[in-house]
Amino acid sequence: MNNLKNVHENISIMSTANSRLFNDKFAGLWTGIQKYYPKINFYFYHENSFEKNISGEEIIFKNLPKNYHTIDLFESNFWLYEFLRNSPFKDCHLMGKKGIFDDHYFNRNSIYWFRKVAALKDCSERCKTPLLLFLDFDSYITPVGSGYEDECNIDDDYINHVSSFDVCYRSRRDQGLATESGHLIFNLEGKGKQIIEEFLDYYLNGNAFKELRWDDGYIFDKVIDSIKIKMDIREGFLSKRLGAPEDFEKIIDHNKGEWVSIRDKHKGI
Repeated sequence: MNNLKNVHENISIMSTANSRLFNDKFAGLWTGIQKYYPKINFYFYHENSFEKNISGEEIIFKNLPKNYHTIDLFESNFWLYEFLRNSPFKDCHLMGKKGIFDDHYFNRNSIYWFRKVAALKDCSERCKTPLLLFLDFDSYITPVGSGYEDECNIDDDYINHVSSFDVCYRSRRDQGLATESGHLIFNLEGKGKQIIEEFLDYYLNGNAFKELRWDDGYIFDKVIDSIKIKMDIREGFLSKRLGAPEDFEKIIDHNKGEWVSIRDKHKGI
């Protein structure tokens, strides 16, 4: 096994979820980081202040590990509530039908996925390591020896690869699909912060709502294309088929489980 001792000095992990996703059986990230990477700082964005007003729900945190940092998404982004309430996001729940994977699915759920974009911006300002790794909360950590069929470590090889780029991601363009945005890595010592800012601004300035789809994966690809016209960025990929030395995308098993049906239990705003 490659060196894991000093990985925490180079990378931090972040994620975001509301209470119903946090408590779902498919949410494996919370315990996985504690078990396999107890030294890596983990920033978790919750929605307690929003949910307590909307549904009375909240996440009760107990015995937090020292490397875990919990941040209220709506309190740390004072503008977020009004943006969701007044932007085209306000009509997402009118698109398609609840829990149905159809042509409206991506726009209907985009109001929930947008949360990660807001969290990314906030976390990029808190993070104290060169690399910031976003992982969807419905992910299972899969290091070598964990028993998963696909296994890969966050180790020196992983760090060395992603450090060579401003951003690394699980591109699926060769399959005709949008980026799998559940695994994104930004080099904050490079142009990672600028990319995150552009990602958020694409929504705030309304450009995202002019696109066919509003979901974060689709918009991420649009932003990358736009940024490459304006500045020289080094983009890297996490899959071996696209040039990575290993299938680094296998550090997680991103099994969405039944989240397609529970995500929009309540209106996003």
